[in-house]
Amino acid sequence: MTTATDHDTAKDVHELAQHLREQGHHDAADRLDQRLSVREVERDLLFVLREACETFLTAIEAIDPVSQTMIEKLRLSVESRLRLADG
Repeated sequence: MTTATDHDTAKDVHELAQHLREQGHHDAADRLDQRLSVREVERDLLFVLREACETFLTAIEAIDPVSQTMIEKLRLSVESRLRLADG
């Protein structure tokens, strides 16, 4: 899921890449564009996987409300493991 901030950052990166191309630094601009594209795909895939896990855990919780504490621990674990690292 892309946020407004993500969109602004992506726009800034594309503008930088364009500037690099205008200055004749085509390889650096291509690497920058490629890195952005990979990050967008990673972020979207992790979001979908987190949502699927959340749906699964909610279904288990509905079947067995007593397991709520264990499920909450699993939710925290999923969130921490399926977070896109900065950088």
